[in-house]
Amino acid sequence: MSPIADGVARDPQGLAEGLSEIARRRARAGARRAATGPLRSPASSPAAIRAAQTRLLEIPGAELLEIAGESVFTLRRRVRELLPGVDVTKELSSALRGLRDRNPECVDPGLHPAIGSELHDVAVMDLETTGFWGCPIFLVGLLFLEGDELVTRQLLARTYAEEATILRGAAELLSSRKLLVTFNGKSYDLPCFRERCVVHRVADKSDRLAHIDVLHPARRRYRGKFSDCRLQTLERSVIGITRTGDVPSAEIPAVYHRFAAAQDAETLRPVLHHGRIDLLTTARLFVELALQGVSGNGRGSLPPALTRNSRTSVEPQQGSGSGTRPMTS
Repeated sequence: MSPIADGVARDPQGLAEGLSEIARRRARAGARRAATGPLRSPASSPAAIRAAQTRLLEIPGAELLEIAGESVFTLRRRVRELLPGVDVTKELSSALRGLRDRNPECVDPGLHPAIGSELHDVAVMDLETTGFWGCPIFLVGLLFLEGDELVTRQLLARTYAEEATILRGAAELLSSRKLLVTFNGKSYDLPCFRERCVVHRVADKSDRLAHIDVLHPARRRYRGKFSDCRLQTLERSVIGITRTGDVPSAEIPAVYHRFAAAQDAETLRPVLHHGRIDLLTTARLFVELALQGVSGNGRGSLPPALTRNSRTSVEPQQGSGSGTRPMTS
């Protein structure tokens, strides 16, 4: 760990307080520059914070979940409700079964860690960070089987001080899984998650998980077919999804800082929507790659999504600003 990170580890509460002050200053400066008018005053009093957190619980799927004896703010959504008409549970199960039945030599090496896995072993993970040095995390998104229901569960830090809480909650939820699936997680999500766990002295066992970063087999499979292999490019071209009502990734840290300063629940809805789509796309991209079984040699037919006539538009639900609804044109 770097000397700076070591210093932060000794005083995470001081870090949280510093981040809160920076957010308030950024919000005030942004309000002066923006044509839309000033932001709300920071919710600094305990009563104001409690009121804001009550409003957060009004977001669909929001709940305080007890994880390892600690109350964690989460948002739980059923995947079948987010994508009605698309059986993602069946898709994932078929993909895993196909990997078990196929000759490993016909499977991209990047997918080998999934061979032999069952659906209840798998968790898809996506992080959102504040953009500050050290990449503090404010949202851990997970997609996994909960009972017999495939769900997304997003762990949100309602204040900077809650980062340690969501890290402990995520580490506990991942402890019962065997396979982690990410997009660019080898370079970003996993190193970031592990570093932040070190900073907050959170017991992290993610190194025991098999890991698939679907970005790498996707690059081997689609290199030269599209302009790039970014998640949203593959989402449109391979999965057949077009986002609406989304917030660009580069703007997400600023949105969270405005939320941290003003504690306005409405501010976060597009970010939560964005995170859920990232999870769904990562899961379905894994399915497409697993079902193709191509080892990056450029042979084989294009995936089904590339030959479909229909397209799916994923947008926030009317009136709620959250959730997703597919519409086929």
